[in-house]
Amino acid sequence: MSDLERAGSPEATALLAEREHLRALLRLMPVGVYLVDAQGRLLESNPTAESIWGGPLPRVGLEGYGLYEGYWPGSGRRLEPHEWALARTLRDGQPVVNEEVELVAFDGARRTVLHSTTALKDAQGSIVGAVAVKVDITTRRQAEHAEAFLTEATRLLVESLDWESTLQAVARLATRQLADFCIIDVVGDDSELHRLVAAAREPAYQPLMAELLRHPPKVGSPSPLARVFQEGRPLLLPDISREQLGTIARTPEHLRAMEQMGPRACMAVPLSVGARRVGLLNFILATPGRSYTERELKYAEELARRVAFVVEHARLFREAQGALRARDTSLALLEAFLAASPVGMGFVDRELRYVLVNPVLATINGKPREEHLGHTVREVLWEQVEVTHVERLLRGVMERGEPLMNREGVVPARPGLPPRPVHSSYFPVKVDGETLGVGATVMDITEQKQVEEGLRFLAEATTRLSSSLDPRTTMESTVRVVAEHMADYCMLDVRSEDGQSLERVAAAARGADTQRVLEESRSLSPAPHPDSPTWRVLESGRAMLVTEVSETLPEDDTLDVRFRATLARLRPRSVMFVPLIARERTLGVLTVVSQDEARRYTERDLAFAEDVAWRAALAIDNARLFHQAERAVEARDEFVAIATHELRTPLSALSLQLTALQRSVDAGRLPTEEKLRKSLVTARRQTERLEQLVKHLLDVSRISTGGMALEPEEVDLSELVRWVVVRFEEKLAEAGCTAVVRADTPVVAKVDRLRVEQVVMNLLSNAMKYAPGQPVELQVERRGNLAVLGVRDFGPGISPEAQARIFERYQRATGQHARESLGLGLYVARQIARAHGGELNVESTPGQGAHFRLHLPLG
Repeated sequence: MSDLERAGSPEATALLAEREHLRALLRLMPVGVYLVDAQGRLLESNPTAESIWGGPLPRVGLEGYGLYEGYWPGSGRRLEPHEWALARTLRDGQPVVNEEVELVAFDGARRTVLHSTTALKDAQGSIVGAVAVKVDITTRRQAEHAEAFLTEATRLLVESLDWESTLQAVARLATRQLADFCIIDVVGDDSELHRLVAAAREPAYQPLMAELLRHPPKVGSPSPLARVFQEGRPLLLPDISREQLGTIARTPEHLRAMEQMGPRACMAVPLSVGARRVGLLNFILATPGRSYTERELKYAEELARRVAFVVEHARLFREAQGALRARDTSLALLEAFLAASPVGMGFVDRELRYVLVNPVLATINGKPREEHLGHTVREVLWEQVEVTHVERLLRGVMERGEPLMNREGVVPARPGLPPRPVHSSYFPVKVDGETLGVGATVMDITEQKQVEEGLRFLAEATTRLSSSLDPRTTMESTVRVVAEHMADYCMLDVRSEDGQSLERVAAAARGADTQRVLEESRSLSPAPHPDSPTWRVLESGRAMLVTEVSETLPEDDTLDVRFRATLARLRPRSVMFVPLIARERTLGVLTVVSQDEARRYTERDLAFAEDVAWRAALAIDNARLFHQAERAVEARDEFVAIATHELRTPLSALSLQLTALQRSVDAGRLPTEEKLRKSLVTARRQTERLEQLVKHLLDVSRISTGGMALEPEEVDLSELVRWVVVRFEEKLAEAGCTAVVRADTPVVAKVDRLRVEQVVMNLLSNAMKYAPGQPVELQVERRGNLAVLGVRDFGPGISPEAQARIFERYQRATGQHARESLGLGLYVARQIARAHGGELNVESTPGQGAHFRLHLPLG
């Protein structure tokens, strides 16, 4: 008994009466109604609500709303407890109106409902509960889906004469809206059913569908599907049992395949046109909670009627086609030949009326085929000034009975189309000696002329590009040649020395105004950006075609203001970005631009531009190599001068020391022990320096002649590095460097000990020279079948462009060490590494030191 009932007061009695009145009212309402308290606990509900949910509703609060199973339409995502309309209304007080949700009731039935909720508040405005209304619109939605399905299926059926692919599309549509599986069987020429389509909603079932295609119903068998076909009456199975599957299955394999589908309900409908049955349509449901009713069966019968019409129409169409094909084989072959011919072809009768015209000739004449057939040459070509000349040629061929071959002419320009050169041939068509008319072939030779012009241009461009060995002159010639022949203006950008920006080295335009804009904007090369087409082409090495440039590009806020202003003045309409590639290196990007609204670049233009760019790149690279060769000669001469100076320096110092000692001895003044020691140390150092210089020169000579011989032996590289460091202790101290050795584990390799020592000493000497006062790290480790010796300093580092050349002969550092080396140490070191089958490389970031790694095979 409730508190109100126990109270027994008049107020309690009145409240009880109101509640009973409310309950009676709720029982009469055709929609589901729920009343909950502020915690979401159920206070009242009506029978319609319980019917929607398939049973009594649990009296749980918001925390228990996970018991309810609902899904958002469209996405199919399940509602979280806090997403139910009641939960949201109780949380924020806002009503929810007609929110569609798909429910799975407690009895497994699936329903589509509309939710509406509103909050109940007390006099102070606090939420004390909420009311929810659910309207079951399952039947309405099913009808809407079915109607939409029929509409879409009808559209598919009438849009194409390819009936087999159309039926496959209809089956796929059915699996999205009406069924989980759809199977279509069609009667063949042998009067048996053949399974044409087996489609599944889920892609994972497609292998199973392939198995079902092998088992159509057997006409005349006791199978329920065969009876549907024979009797012409539909079959509705709202609940399929395993025994019913057994009556349908033709083989054990067929039964296993159907069991894997998990069918729960099906509809089988005959495809009939009048008394003639042409096939069978089968819909199958496997989704729990879903079944078929008489309503769905009516829709299935309507679809079957439309499908049957298409199947029968296709049969009649095939028969008609066969009859026409037998009668008109020759004409069909002629039409096919004319349609496939890349040459314009046509035939005019004795009155010069077009009887046959293929698409190519219609295109050349600038009018559809329909406007040719039955019309005279003058009516079709009246816009062309040579129409009288063409008429005279055709009549002459008919009168003389002799052909006219390969007459060159020009099709006049039309709006949007330039004039086009053509080759025309005319020949009489005779039957039994009577001339029926004239046949004509017209070949558009625009492409041929363009190729000829292109070859002339390439020949001229090659001559002009190879006329200079100066890279800058060659680049300027490139843009001028391109601008003259295929662009309104052209620009050439190359990567800067540091690789971080682009430099516009040349630009040329046909018009003086555009040329002035290009000159004024010479410094506005595209900045590095992933959206910059110039940089994308530079990085990828692949050309890019922008057939039509957006007119709003100058308004793009992501571009620099000056760059946008320049674009507005240059008015690009179609652009090609072409990389200049020579010897697998991208030297720069050629930008070819059309300002003409009527000219849009095509893939053919791009291929042509790539050919020009390749020739230009080769000419530029040849000019660059020529300058490199000149610089190499200069470097050689400088090397000879430096080598002479370097060899003379220690010899002079050594000669001075020996002369001084000789004079002291001759004068009878023997030097003190300290002075003698210093003289000997100086002489020893100069001798070592001289020895090192001579050794490098000998190594270069041996490397050049292939005479460097190795004497490999088992060497512990960790011990070798520690020994070199001990030997360099005095020099390290003089340079203010501290050696940090990480070589605790023996790493044994079969190498030439003296040569490897030479490499390590060279690397250590370089570290002391370029990073004085800084620590030097030496490391030895084993990586697979390789030994890796690393020498790392913390000096100024090496720029990216210098890293590529420091291992070349005669390449020296810049700055204060420029004349302290022959530029051979790293070259010899790398050659020693490669002679061992290894490699020497460097990693360096300017300002963060350099890390040299010597890789040697262990074997």
